[in-house]
Amino acid sequence: MMYRKNQKVHMNVTDTRLQKRVLLSACALFLILAVIFGVTALRNGAYRKNAQEQFTYRMQTTVASAIDEVNRMSGMVTSNTSSRLARIRQYIYYMEQLNQLSMYLAGGESGRLAPDEAFSALNSDLDSFEALTQAATSSTLDVRTQLLNHLTTLQSILQPQ
Repeated sequence: MMYRKNQKVHMNVTDTRLQKRVLLSACALFLILAVIFGVTALRNGAYRKNAQEQFTYRMQTTVASAIDEVNRMSGMVTSNTSSRLARIRQYIYYMEQLNQLSMYLAGGESGRLAPDEAFSALNSDLDSFEALTQAATSSTLDVRTQLLNHLTTLQSILQPQ
């Protein structure tokens, strides 16, 4: 009987050492995983911030190009008015796509660079401008001014605060 008693004590000591090693290994593993997740989260945050800055910069340059195109247009319909309107429409489409990508990367509304209403107003202005161009009976100065105002408003929205 005595032999069995010593064997049980010996097994308990071994079990305790094994438990300590497993616990220590688990703690080390959790610490390593925490460091890995922390580094990954920091890189992800830096990537999102950089992407947001790039999208904003590209939208600013695109709206500046669109404003330049509008400034080159005259108050009357000319032979190049249709091509200028097409380029402006492409710029607006590009800005809408950048806005959508930014929202997608940020995971929702926090990534929005410009409100949808701005793009709706710009597209409405272009539609009105195109209708006047096709009719070619009246001055396009008012619609051009409105389009220019909407573009400059969008440009001010995109400026860093």
